[in-house]
Amino acid sequence: MTASDNRAGWWSRAACSQADPELFFPISYSGPALRQVRKAKVLCARCQIQQECLGYALAAGSIQGVWGGTTEEERRLLKRRRRRARMEPVGAGSGAPERARS
Repeated sequence: MTASDNRAGWWSRAACSQADPELFFPISYSGPALRQVRKAKVLCARCQIQQECLGYALAAGSIQGVWGGTTEEERRLLKRRRRRARMEPVGAGSGAPERARS
């Protein structure tokens, strides 16, 4: 089953379904468009299906716009962090070498 196969089940409950779609697709992520992104994220934060929406966007790969309260760049960073976390050995990450106790 792909991410889009089950989208119809939760899509109808989306807070954005009654909003102007252009709000979620800014033409940039700087200047006046930042206000637009903030407004979209506020709506996403109140949405009951935010996690499903974010999951869809992450599974879909390169997808434009604000989805699940995240921008394209934020989703790229999230994916990168998740990949690194899966590759990091258990117990690693503190940055300090372990010392043997005597």
